[in-house]
Amino acid sequence: MLSLILVFLFISVFLMLFQVFKYLLIKKNYVLRLKKYVNMEEIKEERKKNIKKDYKAGFNIISRRVGNAKFLEGYKKRVQIQLTRAHLLLKAEEFITVCMALFAGLGILIFIPSHSLLYAICAALIGWLIPVYFLKTRTKRRMKHINEQLCDAIILISNSLKAGYSFFQAIDIVAKEMTGPIADEFALLQKEINLGITTEKALENLVGRVSSEDLEMVVTAVLIQRQVGGKLSEVLDNISSTIRERIKIKGEVKTLTAQGRMSGIVIGLLPVALGVILYMINPEHVSVLFTDPIGNMILVFSIIMELIGIYFINKIVRIKV
Repeated sequence: MLSLILVFLFISVFLMLFQVFKYLLIKKNYVLRLKKYVNMEEIKEERKKNIKKDYKAGFNIISRRVGNAKFLEGYKKRVQIQLTRAHLLLKAEEFITVCMALFAGLGILIFIPSHSLLYAICAALIGWLIPVYFLKTRTKRRMKHINEQLCDAIILISNSLKAGYSFFQAIDIVAKEMTGPIADEFALLQKEINLGITTEKALENLVGRVSSEDLEMVVTAVLIQRQVGGKLSEVLDNISSTIRERIKIKGEVKTLTAQGRMSGIVIGLLPVALGVILYMINPEHVSVLFTDPIGNMILVFSIIMELIGIYFINKIVRIKV
């Protein structure tokens, strides 16, 4: 019995001394202690990367299928032109894949809680139109920015020609001295010429990318001057004055049509606002439009007539100069 007690006592003392010596003699390596947590973060990051790779692989498979679809060739060409004008580094099939994903996602998301095919179709159409609206808005904003910078670019080219520079050197000055989309487009024009594309073809590509009437007038003047000769700087000065006058007239037209545009905005928002107010006052009265089949027909007819009214108002107030 005594020997057994001594054995347990020896083991206890040994373990206690072992812990004491371990605490005193072995240095704490905080890096090693934190390493397991760092490894956990690395594992999480690796998992996230793998998930992104899986999503990207699925996205690439769908986009390749869309790219191989022959019946979408015309639509893909139009979308690619819009993407180029908006300066979005996407292929047409990738953009269409994004539209399809939002189309299916919003449709399913609305159909599951509502069990209404009409609401699901409306939500799916909205999902398809969101990227299209974003693309058109970005393209319109960029084209407006280019038109605003075009006068300064023309004056810079004209002054460079007067100083003795060649037309290609003037393009290089615009690409280096200016900023924004106009500098990007002239830099791309210079790259195409340096790669061996003829000047006429490069200028035509520039007009195709930008789609600006003012820039088309400038390119036409340059091409005519290259064929028949003449003083290009004076021609560019006249074009610059014409463009400035057009911008001034556009501002005046925009001021005069402000009332009509405001009327279109009021006509577009007033029915929606009244519907929300009536629903807050008497929900049962307005819910008939969403629950009853005749109410659905009236709602759809009202939306169609509203869109037709907005379309004609836009046609009236939009005056081309």
